[in-house]
Amino acid sequence: MTRSTLWLLLVALLALGADTDRDARGWHKGSPAARTAQILAPLEAVPVELPAFVADRVTRTTFLYYFSPTCPHCRATIPEVIALHGEIGDRVDFLGVAAATATARQISAFNKEFDVPFPVLHDAGRDFAEAVGARSTPTVVIVEPRDGGFVARDAYYPWRAGAGLMVKLSLWPEQPFSHFKPGTYLGPQACGACHEDELLSWTLTHHAIAYRTLYMRDKAEDPKCVGCHVTGLGQPSGFVMGDHGSMMANVTCESCHSPGGPHDGEAVDAREACAGCHDAEHSIAFSLEKGLPHIDHYLASHLTDAEQEARWQALVGGEAERPLLAFPEGANVGAAACQSCHPAEVQAWQGSVHGHAMERLDRKQQKDPDCVRCHATPSRTAMGTRQIEDYRVDESVGCESCHGPGERHVASPTPSNILGLGASCPECVIEEVCTSCHTPRWDADWSLEERLGAVKGHGPAR
Repeated sequence: MTRSTLWLLLVALLALGADTDRDARGWHKGSPAARTAQILAPLEAVPVELPAFVADRVTRTTFLYYFSPTCPHCRATIPEVIALHGEIGDRVDFLGVAAATATARQISAFNKEFDVPFPVLHDAGRDFAEAVGARSTPTVVIVEPRDGGFVARDAYYPWRAGAGLMVKLSLWPEQPFSHFKPGTYLGPQACGACHEDELLSWTLTHHAIAYRTLYMRDKAEDPKCVGCHVTGLGQPSGFVMGDHGSMMANVTCESCHSPGGPHDGEAVDAREACAGCHDAEHSIAFSLEKGLPHIDHYLASHLTDAEQEARWQALVGGEAERPLLAFPEGANVGAAACQSCHPAEVQAWQGSVHGHAMERLDRKQQKDPDCVRCHATPSRTAMGTRQIEDYRVDESVGCESCHGPGERHVASPTPSNILGLGASCPECVIEEVCTSCHTPRWDADWSLEERLGAVKGHGPAR
């Protein structure tokens, strides 16, 4: 989380250098919690002239929450502010200051709707906003009396979800780990108070858009799916069904590192969390060795701003690579090897568009690997650039284009060494396979749901 203050103290990220060596997990080398010393360092208080209507209320350290009753961000963060009041209100006073544009009726309705437990004043003349330099809502300034006047100890422009931990670290830095309660989720922004590089790198992973993918499939209300796309579903302080703006939406830091991470004294092996969701039905041949490199906690430090933006756009646009859905390497043995156990399926394939895909290419296209890759099955599933001779052009799009290499399955036919449609979430795995060729550019009217319905008749082996 980036924090701005009244005194414009902007500290640059510690340089991690150009070393791109990887550790055993496949991650770039980093400096964990590089900002911890900065976060815990005492801040120099800055004098501030508070207007009388606010100054009269400040008798000790006071949390000033500047907001607008109609501001969506204010409405989204006020529950956390109220919760923070419940935690530290015995040591710190809280005071709300409504923006000049607010009406008395709006302020009253806001207080009633959220049951605000502290006084709220109205900055009708913008005197408070001018005094503290507030230009947006919500803004938080923490002040206290000193030497006959007032000083600002800390400020947040703007106040964001998860900033409550930073307030506690700032006010009481001498015992930082006392602010982590066992079993209590804090959210990714709280983690980012110290782990800034790690948080930024997380935003560039599929974990960071996990909840969004449910919206794309109308599954955001399905508890069978939601649990693996959020943090702490059904646990105290974890995700609550239907709370689409929750800090616990998506697969956040605490999904792997447990509530509060190891800071509450309860360390866990983050790797143990993977298998709960990355099982055979939702990932292809998942292993830690396959998965860990793709959650590199220091990735962002080795990307330019433009590269980070391109990565983010690819994620939200559905164009980012999905390496966990890649087939394992192996030889593709051809449809004839499938026929003895799957005669009906092979017969249906022979009469399908897939079975005649090469016929749709003209002579020039049949010699272009960029075209052939979506109209024929490679002889071997593996990484690397292929030439025409590397494809089984006589079969067009064969069984193994969708089910993965059959070499191991033919030798020992078991469900674990070939890809089939999962019972509860068929699109989880097969979508990446299909959309690698059925793109908006080449197949604008293609529908995953329609095609899934068409292929579900494959049935079991005979």
